[in-house]
Amino acid sequence: MDELDQQNELLYRSEIAEPDWYKTNIPCQVGCPAHTDVATYIGLISQGRFDEAYLINRRCNVVPGVLGRTCARPCEPVCRRNKIDGKPVAICWLKRAAHDHREYRHLPERPKITKNKKVAIIGAGSAGLACARDLAEMGYPVTIYDSYPVAGGMMVGGIPIWRLPREVTREETDEYMEALGVEMKFNTTVGRDVQLTDLCEQYDAVYIAAGCQNTKPITGPDNKLIPGLQYKGVEDGLRFLEKVNFGEPVTIGKKVVVLGGGFTAMDCCRSAIRFGAEKVYVFYRRTKEEMPSDEYEVDEAMLEHVEFQYLLTQVEILSNDGEHVSGLKLIRNKLGDPDASGRRRPVPIPGSEFVVECDTVIAAFGQDSDTSWIPKELNLEVNRWGIPLIDRNTWMTSKPGLFAGGDYTEGSRNLISAIGDGRDAATAINRYLQGQEKAAEEATEIELPDFRRGMVDDYESIPYQIIPSLPLAKRFGISVESETGYSPEEAVEQARRCLQCQLNIMIDPSICILCSGCVDICPYDCISMEGLKSVVKGDPLHQEAAEWTAGADMIIDEEKCIRCGLCIVRCPTDAISMVKYEVASVNDRWNVSKIPVIQPDKAGGRR
Repeated sequence: MDELDQQNELLYRSEIAEPDWYKTNIPCQVGCPAHTDVATYIGLISQGRFDEAYLINRRCNVVPGVLGRTCARPCEPVCRRNKIDGKPVAICWLKRAAHDHREYRHLPERPKITKNKKVAIIGAGSAGLACARDLAEMGYPVTIYDSYPVAGGMMVGGIPIWRLPREVTREETDEYMEALGVEMKFNTTVGRDVQLTDLCEQYDAVYIAAGCQNTKPITGPDNKLIPGLQYKGVEDGLRFLEKVNFGEPVTIGKKVVVLGGGFTAMDCCRSAIRFGAEKVYVFYRRTKEEMPSDEYEVDEAMLEHVEFQYLLTQVEILSNDGEHVSGLKLIRNKLGDPDASGRRRPVPIPGSEFVVECDTVIAAFGQDSDTSWIPKELNLEVNRWGIPLIDRNTWMTSKPGLFAGGDYTEGSRNLISAIGDGRDAATAINRYLQGQEKAAEEATEIELPDFRRGMVDDYESIPYQIIPSLPLAKRFGISVESETGYSPEEAVEQARRCLQCQLNIMIDPSICILCSGCVDICPYDCISMEGLKSVVKGDPLHQEAAEWTAGADMIIDEEKCIRCGLCIVRCPTDAISMVKYEVASVNDRWNVSKIPVIQPDKAGGRR
C-alpha cells in the first residue's frame, strides 16, 4: 500500500457499531426485518449502478423485484428524511427500480454441496425460500415441499398479477431456486401426500414455513358466525385471489362488498373492479387510522372508485330468493377502550342497523395457521390454537431437529417479516446441524461494492415522487401491472434524497487547528465552531476546559450533513475523516465486510 492509499484508508474507513447505535442513527436498516443495507443500495442507485444495488438487495431480502412491488415498507416511517420534508426516501420503489433497470439477470452459480446432512422445508413462500437460499449457499442439500404448482406462496397465490407480474415471481423464486440447486416438490401437500413424521425421519432437519392458509370466518359483533353464509355470492378473500391468480373461473357480481381493511382486502376490492363490478365497497369496523392498509393503498383503491366506509360491523347476509346474496345488514360502531391488540375496540351502537344492497360479499379478515396436519404422535408442545411452540433463540420446536417459523408461528404479517424469519431460521438450523463453534467459524464476510455519495447541491429540495402508474382508463385488465415504476432518471433523482446516515464525518481533535476551513466550505452549514462554554453547559467533567476562553469545539449536525466530503478535501491537516458504520453481530446479515468509502477527487471533492 503506497502513501496515498494509506492516507485515504485513514480518511475513508469503516468502523463497527453496535446494533443499539444503529437503532438511533440508521433506523431504516433496523426497521427492515431482513436488515437490508438500505443506504448502500440507494447510494448505488443514485449513481445509476442498478445491478450492484439489485445484488445487495437479493443478498439481504432474497426477492427484491417482488418486494419492490409489494413490501409493507416498515423502513419508511422511520426514515430520517421524514424530518426534513415529511416524506421518506422511496425505499421500496427504489428496490423495484434496481430490479427493473439492471442490465443482467444475475442468476447464481450452483453452490457445491459440502454438508452431509439434509434439510426439508415445508412451504415455498417467503420464509421457506429465504431459509432454503441461505442453507443452499452454506452447502446443504435442501428440498422444499409445497401444495402450489409453483414457488412463491402468497406471492403467487395471494397477490394479484396486476400488482406483481408472474415473470417477476418466476425469476426470483422458481428460477432462482433452480439455479441454487434447491429441489422443489410441487403439488405436494404435507399431511396428505407425505407425512411430517416421515420427513422428520428422512431429513436431519425440517423447517415448517407453511404460512397461514385458513381464512378467518365472517363473524358479527358478538364474535359468532353471522346468518346467511350459505348463500351463493359469499366469497373467501384468499380463495378468491387464488382463483384470480391461477386462472380459475371467477364469478363476481355488480355490487360487491369487501369486509376487512388489510392488504388482502385491498387486493380483493381492486380485483373486483377489474372483473367488472360496477360498485365496490370496503367496510371496516374501526376508523381509517386503525386500518392495517397504508394510505397509498387506500388512495389507489379510491382512485379506482372503491368506496370506503368505516365504523361498521356486519350482522347478517340477506337473500331475496333464499339462494343468492341480495344484501348485507350492518351496524354502526363507536370506538371504546383498547383491546388486546392495542387498538380501540369497536362498540356497536344499538338501533343503528341498516342494509346495503349487494350480490357479492368477500371476507378478507386475514388468515390463521392450519394445524390439522401436525401428527399427534409427535407430542409437540403447542399453544391454545395448536400451533407448535418454538424457542425464539433457536426457532426449534420441542422436537429436536424440527423447526418452525414465519407466519406459521408468528401470525399473518407481510413478506419481508417472513423473509427475516426464514434467514434467522437458516442460521439456527446450521448451528444445530454443525455445532455452535463450527457454525461460527464458517461465517463468511460479504463483499459489497464501494460507495460514497457525490456532491448533491439540491438534495434538500428534491421532492418526493409517487411511483408512476397507468392512467385510470388503462388499469382495468386483470393481468396489466397498474404501476409502471420509476424511469432510470427518476430513480436516480429519488435516490439522491437519501441522507446516507451510515456515513459520518469525524474530526480528530488532536490535529485540528481550528482554522474553520470546514465551516466555510460546508454547503449546508452543518459544521460550526462553538466556544466550550456553550457546548459544555456546566458539565462537571469539563469545568476546567469550559473556563479556557481560547477553547472551541467543532459541532456537526448529522441530520443536515449530506456526506459530500468537501470538508475532508478542505482540511489542511487531514483531521477530518468519513466513517462508514457497520453493525457488529454474529448474524451474517448484520456483519458485512468492511467497505472502504470511495475517495473523492482531491481537486474537487466529486466523482
